Amino acid sequence: MEDVATPIDPEQRAQFEEEWRAELAKTEDEINTLKQVLASKQKESAELKRKLGITAWKEWTTDLAQGAKNLQETTAYQKTTETVKGLGERTSSLFGSLGVGAKLAEMKNSTAFKSFEERVGTAVGTVKNKMSGSRSNSTNDFEEALNTMEQQRAAQGTKPSTIPENGVS
Repeated sequence: MEDVATPIDPEQRAQFEEEWRAELAKTEDEINTLKQVLASKQKESAELKRKLGITAWKEWTTDLAQGAKNLQETTAYQKTTETVKGLGERTSSLFGSLGVGAKLAEMKNSTAFKSFEERVGTAVGTVKNKMSGSRSNSTNDFEEALNTMEQQRAAQGTKPSTIPENGVS
């Protein structure tokens, strides 16, 4: 193909334009064919997902879980986690030395706090029921996630972060 900017006589120019038009028509025809094939494949994919019970919500939650897993495997996330854990331990130690730990433990045992805790627990349970269809399944998933996390920590040689009963570490 010749460059359009090169000076050519009108006959050659008409010949090139005819070739370009034919090539453009062929390319546009190929594009339309590919669009039809893609639409057909998307329809087939949607039908197979429907038969397998794969919903858009399930796909989204799977993608989200995989993204969270990938994030947790990054060095930046691990460093941030260690930093936050260290800050938490120092804050707990500071609160303990100021006598705040005893006050927090006292507040935790109050009827107002227990009532609030119960209402939050009920709300969380309701949300879990609506999202998973069964509270027992979501509880099992949560327990399983906790066990997996503890196993990972054990493999890495780190100890789990806990909040002592008396509020002092």
